[in-house]
Amino acid sequence: MKFQKMMLAILLSMMVASVPAATQPGFFHETVSQSITIRADPAKVWALVGDFDGMAHWNSAVERSTSIDEDRDSLTRAIVFKDDMGKEVDVLDERSDADMTLRYHVTSGPWPVARYTAMMRVSRGATPGTSVVEWRGAFDVKGIMVDPDSSAPSLDMPPGPLVFGLDIETYNNSSSSEKSAKRDKITVKIITDLYRVGLDSLKWVLER
Repeated sequence: MKFQKMMLAILLSMMVASVPAATQPGFFHETVSQSITIRADPAKVWALVGDFDGMAHWNSAVERSTSIDEDRDSLTRAIVFKDDMGKEVDVLDERSDADMTLRYHVTSGPWPVARYTAMMRVSRGATPGTSVVEWRGAFDVKGIMVDPDSSAPSLDMPPGPLVFGLDIETYNNSSSSEKSAKRDKITVKIITDLYRVGLDSLKWVLER
């Protein structure tokens, strides 16, 4: 896990883009969905998941999560990830205790994405005393990287080892369309892995 997080941090540093989203080519709209069954009553699960600025209490990938806006109608949280993976700022769009759902959007973060919205839902499991937690996200992938020493954008990555199964040399010898598609898949894997780690951590906290 430590090695994977280190590789994630390296990849993210290579993928940061500074071109405005509206003018940036190579975007891909993607959705990510992960779920898990937990041996705990839904009310107990929602007590953790529904605490919007309390993610650090159950997510092992999060160093700390704090509220930076006390207005409940527009609650904003700052999430600092472990292993120097960066910081994310989320704004709560909707929260329902009756439906045990919350929806939010990401205003800034280390991920190479734009228009990032997400939803978490807690529901009753198939058997008494169990719950199902869903975590879904939708975003546009920034399929481009800007070389700081050049005015022209580039899709190339610096030479390096395999990252999440991607051979950098093979990647750099690919066409622009192939590079965008590969980068798209990597970004989706990053977000998927983050959701998976979070849900696995939530299960461990509630079932221990």
